[in-house]
Amino acid sequence: MNDLLKEYLLFKKKLPLAGLGILYLQREPAQFDVGNRQFLPPQHTYEFRSGVVEPVAELVEWLSLRLGIDTTDAVSRYQLFCDDAVRTLNQQNTLTWKGWGVWKKDDKGTLQFISHSTELQLTPVGANKVIRDNAEHQIRVGEESRSSIEMSQLLHQTKGTFPIEKVIIWSWVVLAVLWLSWHLNQHSFTTSSFANPAPVKAITSPKSYQEF
Repeated sequence: MNDLLKEYLLFKKKLPLAGLGILYLQREPAQFDVGNRQFLPPQHTYEFRSGVVEPVAELVEWLSLRLGIDTTDAVSRYQLFCDDAVRTLNQQNTLTWKGWGVWKKDDKGTLQFISHSTELQLTPVGANKVIRDNAEHQIRVGEESRSSIEMSQLLHQTKGTFPIEKVIIWSWVVLAVLWLSWHLNQHSFTTSSFANPAPVKAITSPKSYQEF
């Protein structure tokens, strides 16, 4: 029966025990240990509150479905289990639930529940950065957002073919240099080499004044 009640506690986070009190299960979320670079697992802690037990109709219904019996038999088994637990605690002041924890009474007669240290204990998980080849993620580039694959292609892309416009411009420059070299080779470098060879004709201009 204690295994079934433990299952109910894990499911509902609250277990009413007639004649004893209510046992609560609290779960603390996982935490990140920055210094040791690891994630600490979730922790489960128990809290017991003695006193009057609330109605156990929901628990009885769950036991009935879980055991495949009617609610009358479920109530009888549940009440018998709680009565045995109360009787054992009154005689020995301690009660061990195997694989779960220990019930104890202190000097004042206050009932306490101490869970086993290994119960629901999980191990930490290392927080190591995993780098995968060709893994895609978004990268902020200025005012734009691009994928890591796109940026890798832009950074490692090969140079394209030489633009045709530059080919034409450089061809004209080479031709101009070749022509200039040929011209200097055929003619001596004098001022007359670049002068106009046509003869100069003198033109008489009309008088700009009147004789008296």
